[in-house]
Amino acid sequence: MFFHGIPFIYLVRQYPVLNPASSFRNKSPAKRADARRLIRTIGFEPVHLLRSSPSYPIRRCLEACFRYGEVVFAFESIPYPRVQLSEHEWGVRTLDLRRAAWVIISGKKHRCWFRSRFPHLPVAFW
Repeated sequence: MFFHGIPFIYLVRQYPVLNPASSFRNKSPAKRADARRLIRTIGFEPVHLLRSSPSYPIRRCLEACFRYGEVVFAFESIPYPRVQLSEHEWGVRTLDLRRAAWVIISGKKHRCWFRSRFPHLPVAFW
């Protein structure tokens, strides 16, 4: 499984497809510099995901994703082109959230928002 954690405020702005290139101008100078480095290295600025494995179980992925944001999307697979950024981290050019297998949310605050936009997606609360 692949996991992507995101703060709810960014989710609302980018729904339904995450695309780092669309928010380039809103980034800090340090994040823009990092994005330019990734573009030079791999050809695009990636959406980052963690991949579970026997050595990196789902619970650990979820804990890491929740350190970044209160919403975590889970995917059975991710699209190409994709690149392995580190031992457990992968990147894709864009990520269509409608292709998620399930989503887990910290708290029940945004339940109605998810129900209206993802009516068939299983939603769990952490």
